[in-house]
This record gives sequence, structure tokens and C-alpha cells, in this order.
Amino acid sequence: MKTQQLGIDIGSTNAKICFVENSRTAFSAVLPHDGDVARAVAELLERWRRATGGEGVPVVVTGTQARHRFRIPDVIVPMAIETALEALSLRPKAVVSMGGEDLVVYPVNDNGRITGTFAGNKCASGTGEFFLQQLGRMDLELDELDSACLEARILKLSSRCSVFMKSDCTHRLNKGEATPGDIALSLCKVMSDKVSDFLTQARIDSG
Repeated sequence: MKTQQLGIDIGSTNAKICFVENSRTAFSAVLPHDGDVARAVAELLERWRRATGGEGVPVVVTGTQARHRFRIPDVIVPMAIETALEALSLRPKAVVSMGGEDLVVYPVNDNGRITGTFAGNKCASGTGEFFLQQLGRMDLELDELDSACLEARILKLSSRCSVFMKSDCTHRLNKGEATPGDIALSLCKVMSDKVSDFLTQARIDSG
């Protein structure tokens, strides 16, 4: 007898869907929703139906933009993460969620339970959407990062505010003080520094 479950996650910029059959991922997809969550979810469900012929499957929804939007069961993000860790038999010391508009570190105890959250302020600097916007301004795609950053160097950017950081990037590029690869690598460094800071706050010092 087949066991099936459909999960929908609505983040600040993307809608995600994952169909699990007999404890294995049978279908998954990600789609930017551009603020129109209903359209994105409808399209993802149609892709799922075409790929699997599925219907009548139990559904659960999670994510920052998901609650109260659908008349189906919803769970908070930490609970979804705990369930995923258990299903995958993973016991990390922390889970890092790097979304379009936020960055969150969830410390995890030895029993696989989340014990707190460490999150940034609402400034866009160091978030996924800001990162993608800056790549777009330099005509860079995500899959070009490896080659673009191959000979790049890390520059210190004004990381406290997205407006100052954007100006800093633009100024250095216009003055010829940096290549697009330098800027991309430096933005990666800003994001990784934020993760490291939250891990330190959470007292995750090994593993």
C-alpha cells in the first residue's frame, strides 16, 4: 500500500512543493510567486498532477506566507524542520534557513528538537533576494558564480544597510575598483559572516 504526502512551502519570494511517496521524494519544484501566491501554487499543483497523475493526497502547508491562506492543515516552520530531520535521520547541531528576505539559525538539541531561533533584522542586506538583485545588475546568473569568482578577491562592503551596500557595490564597479566576480564573492562573504555570527550567538562552536 502506497503512503503519500504533499507538502507546500510558501516563502517570502518562492513557492515550493514536494510530493513524498513511500518515504521518497517523487516530485518537487520551486517557483517565484512575485506576490501572487495563489497563481504560483496553482501552477505548481498542475505541474505535480501532470508529472504524477496525483490527486486525493494528504496536504500540509508551511512557510512565512502560508498560514491562513489555505483551508488545509498548516504547521509552523520549526515543526516542519524537526519532522524533516527525523525523516532523514539527521542530527545536526543547527539548521540554517537562508531565505529571500530573512536569515534564521535554528539550534537543534541531541533529540532533534529546535531549542530557539536566531534571526537578523529586517534589513535586506545579506539576504537571498538582495543577493540575486545585485547579480542581476551585473548580468550574472547563479550558475555562473563559480567561474566569475575564480580569480576574485574579497572586498569590505558596507553591510549594515542594503542602500549603502548597493551604493558601495555600484561605486566600486563604476570606478573600476572591482570586477563583478569581486562583488559577487564579497556579497557571499557578507552572507556567510551573518551565518557565522548567528551560530556564535547560538553557541554552536563545533560540528
